[in-house]
Amino acid sequence: MEPQDPIIDVEKDVEVQTRNGMPVVVDVFRPAGDGRHPAIVTMGGYNKDSHWEERYPRFPSIELSEYSTWETPDPCWWVPRGYALVRADVPGTGKSPGFADPFGTTEQYAYYDAIEWAAEQPWCTGRVGALGISYLAITQWLVAALGPPHLTAIIPWEGLSDFYREWAYQGGILANAHNDGWWNKEFPSQQYGYGERSDEELAAQRADWPTELRRRPFDDEWYRERSADLSRITVPLLSAANWSSLHLHLRGNTEGFVGAASEHKWMVVHSGNHVDPFYSEYGRQVQEQFLDCWLKGVDNGMLDVAPVRLAIRHGRDVVWRDEREWPLARTQWTEMYLNAAGGELVQALPQAEAEVTYPAPEGEASFETEPATDEIEITGPVALNVWVASTNRDMDLFVTLRHVDSEGQEVKAEGPHGFGQEIPMAMGWLRASHRELDIDRSLRHRPFHLHQRELLLTPGEPVLLAVEIWPTSITLAPGERLRLEISANDEYADVPTRSSSLNHNDPEDRPASRFAGENTILTGGRYDSHLLLPIIPTESPMFRLDQRPT
Repeated sequence: MEPQDPIIDVEKDVEVQTRNGMPVVVDVFRPAGDGRHPAIVTMGGYNKDSHWEERYPRFPSIELSEYSTWETPDPCWWVPRGYALVRADVPGTGKSPGFADPFGTTEQYAYYDAIEWAAEQPWCTGRVGALGISYLAITQWLVAALGPPHLTAIIPWEGLSDFYREWAYQGGILANAHNDGWWNKEFPSQQYGYGERSDEELAAQRADWPTELRRRPFDDEWYRERSADLSRITVPLLSAANWSSLHLHLRGNTEGFVGAASEHKWMVVHSGNHVDPFYSEYGRQVQEQFLDCWLKGVDNGMLDVAPVRLAIRHGRDVVWRDEREWPLARTQWTEMYLNAAGGELVQALPQAEAEVTYPAPEGEASFETEPATDEIEITGPVALNVWVASTNRDMDLFVTLRHVDSEGQEVKAEGPHGFGQEIPMAMGWLRASHRELDIDRSLRHRPFHLHQRELLLTPGEPVLLAVEIWPTSITLAPGERLRLEISANDEYADVPTRSSSLNHNDPEDRPASRFAGENTILTGGRYDSHLLLPIIPTESPMFRLDQRPT
């Protein structure tokens, strides 16, 4: 295919040798002529030759060039701005031969070798950056932790960094709907030799993730191999998170920003669907300013940009604000206590003990604040500390935060697939038998669970659970409320609100013999069950909620 723009030189299907003896195959897009340019090297598992419109025609808002592929930077935008762009298929996918095993060490070191290869080419200045969404962001976290000498800066855009907690087992509960759906629909069809080899031959040349994840219910070396050691990342980075990716990528970008050892690091948190912000004019300006600074050495004010830029949500609208750190230093960490007697969230611990019981696996308990009297901003990580008991040996908690307007209607957020997939404002998960905390890594606002062994319940005996709720931004206007729901499942008839891609409903992972029964939430008195909220002061020195007597 001839390029539309004569200033772009295109080299297709270049073989790059890697240390394991198998090549990865890349396309190179670069400014025409003999000049030297910084390179952006991407590596993903979605086949570099699969044009966007052939895969995802449902995003018509994106302007596509003939070289556009899913979740990758567009050469027709970047090359005219003085960058070479290298697009690689991970081993075992597209035109790269080998065994397909997403995010494993073979893939990580193949990316390392591709970066070093690009840096040594006569058309490259030796400075290499990385940029891309999701799969192409996850691989960035991983390769940056390996420290390729010529990797100069990265922009992991909506990509997880802890494979067990963010992809495989959220709160210790198998995230089967996404795992199985992604594996069966997205990955095998991109495999090397697809359409030319038999199904049996293809299966022998790829990992079996649905089986692998089910036989590994605890965090082990297999998961840690696919999770970035953030403390080893030292290159400048721009971590781009999305409030709406509340089931997969959001935590990875906030944790990645906090955990990376980089001296120079920034985080942008936007809202909306999974791809529009990356290709928006604003998104590209952010990316270009960052890469121009670190790959071209341009003095463009990047070092003066605030480390954190947040889209503060006001319903479906956002207001951008710059901050200095994450979580915000001025956060007023505030306990809102659960009161089972009235289904309330209140500011003082109720003196009287109370409980609410719901059936599992189909029931839930709900707690709601009184209407706000002033505007209240909730921005940051959230945690739920809750006393529970069950008639069975285990229980799963699916925790949801909802924004309720003055008319009693839920204010829903745009999901990763657009407003056709509306979602709540925040979610968290925890299996009671996985309640054991890593004391060294746990924070008050972000409990960190070991996921190393089962601690089964004694039927009827209360235990305290610390549930991590992924970060959020919610602004309540006067008259609006916050609702907390604790559910025994996440299979709902209201699928557009709670997308089926969020479901954790594998019958082997959640057998009735272990999870069916009656679950109880205990509050008040000895049971100081509470929601820890990150309240951000506005014009008032403290936030206020009208409160019923307790």
